[in-house]
Order: sequence, then C-alpha cells, then structure tokens
Amino acid sequence: MPKSAPPAKQTPSPDAILHQVLRGIERNRQPGYHFPGNFLGLSFDEIEADHACVSMRDGAHCTGPDGQVETSALAILADMALASAVRGALQHGMRLATVSMQLQFTGAPRVGRLAARADFNGYFRNGAAQQGLSRLTLRSAQDDICIGTGAFMVLEPPPGFKLPAMLAIKESASTTPLLTQAELTAAELRIYKQAQAALAASQADGGAFLDRFWHFRTRKNRDGASATLKNGAHAGNRVGHVQGGILLGLAEAAARAALPAHWVLSAITACYLSPGEGSSLSARAKIVHQGKRTAVVHGVISGAGRRRVLETVATYAAPAGAAQRKA
Repeated sequence: MPKSAPPAKQTPSPDAILHQVLRGIERNRQPGYHFPGNFLGLSFDEIEADHACVSMRDGAHCTGPDGQVETSALAILADMALASAVRGALQHGMRLATVSMQLQFTGAPRVGRLAARADFNGYFRNGAAQQGLSRLTLRSAQDDICIGTGAFMVLEPPPGFKLPAMLAIKESASTTPLLTQAELTAAELRIYKQAQAALAASQADGGAFLDRFWHFRTRKNRDGASATLKNGAHAGNRVGHVQGGILLGLAEAAARAALPAHWVLSAITACYLSPGEGSSLSARAKIVHQGKRTAVVHGVISGAGRRRVLETVATYAAPAGAAQRKA
C-alpha cells in the first residue's frame, strides 16, 4: 500500500472557514444531533444492524498549521462512528452515553476524506446496565490513520424522545445559497461571532482555527499543563453538554502543551465520568513519563462544581530524527 506524503503547511482561508460555519448552522436547523458534527459535515453513509460508516472531508476549518485534521475533529468522527454502530444494533430509539474510548494512531497523515468504519461487538456481559461495544478503523484514501474501540451505556429515553436523523450528506446540498448574518437567530449569531473571533486569533498567532473555535486555552506549568474551554452552542450537544470528542480534544490539547512541540500523539484512552456541564471546563495534564522515545501524560477534566468529567492517558512518540530537548 503506498504511503501518503506529509501534508504541506496551510494558511486558513477566511471565506472557506466562515462558509463551513454557515453551512453547519444551516444543517443544525434540522432536528438532529449537534452543531459540532454539523459544522464538521459528518456524513452518515451507512448505519446497519452490525456496522456503521461515518465520513468527513478535511478543510481549513478543521486542520492545523501542518495541514492535518486536528485531534478534536478526529475524536468527534470516531465517537460518532463508534456510537452509530451500537445505535444501529438497537431495536428501538435509545440514548447512548460514552463510557470509554481508545484510539491508537498509526502516524499516517490525517488528510483528505476520512472514513470511520465501525463494527458492533455485542454487549458487556453481566453488568448492572447494558453497555454496547464497538470497534473502528479510521482511514484516509491511502492509509489507516487509527484503530479504536468504544463502550456506550444504553439509557432509557426521556418522554417524547425521538432518535435524531443521521443521514448521508449529498454533495448537491452544498449548492444551496448560504445563510446571511441577517438571517441568523441570536444563538446562531453567537456561533458565527465566535468563529470570526477564532479566525482572527488563529491568523494572528498562526495556531489552529479549531482550537480557538472550541476556545481551548493552554498554559504550561512545572509538571505539565492546564487548559480551559468555554462552553456554548458551538461546542455542545442539544442539551448544552460539551460534545465527547471535544472533551477528548481539550484533554489532548493540555497534554500536548505539557510536552515539547515535536512530540506526536500515538494513542489516547478516555474514561467518561459525568456530562460536560458548566459555562467553562478545565483540564489538568501531568507528565507521568518522558523518555527519549515515548512520553505518557495523564489528564483530568473538571466541570461545574469541580466535578470530574473525563480522565485520559495519552502516549506520545518522538519522531525519527527529532532532537531531544528537555521540557
């Protein structure tokens, strides 16, 4: 199998990014899942009783300065694909809550159209509650990018709950006229203004637009790093909880900030403890190990009332030929 060439560094296109934001707002007006998925343009290409396939395309809205799709976007794609495989196996509409997720990366470039194929692996046996299990392979047109597993608690739906529609995105839909700012509701305008501020910040400092759109703020400290996230409709699900993939992205952003810039994420394991509630959430990352070839960082995210929301363990690799520097 031919290997992809490393992507070239890209300069974010303001028009392309704001176009994607408006398209996401338009999709979000239909009953469905959440704005982050609509913004990324997740396409539910297949949802069957034993598997699901969810895809998205890269672009200036979700790639970093290196031209590769950001971790938070990959995590949203993986989370939705793993959950869709479980959802397809259920006989009637139920809610799902992510219990755990593990992603092992291959180091292949995260570029182009990314497709996550997830398979349903049955239920955890003899548990007090039903947990659906699934696994996935996420790949580009040329390479496997990562493999992963997930576990999801099956919950009774609230009265009046209706399973949201998760459909394939038709290319022809992109030809419809974009919404204008004058057509946006107050809530939608806040999302658009957040995107404009994030775009200005990313152009000023050369950082990733998506980190600034989710409002990740990182700070290095003596034994690791910290990060915060400002919650809102741009990052939350329909009930205002921060989307699970974005939570994982926040934890990884803190872990990445704890290490020298040349370290590369190779694997991450996340345990979801409670919903991501509150106007802001904070992450703490502590370096557990930093050798010449690998590093391990433990992360904790807390929300409203300092309640623990997520715990992660992330493994990083020093790329071949990289000069070793102390943190």
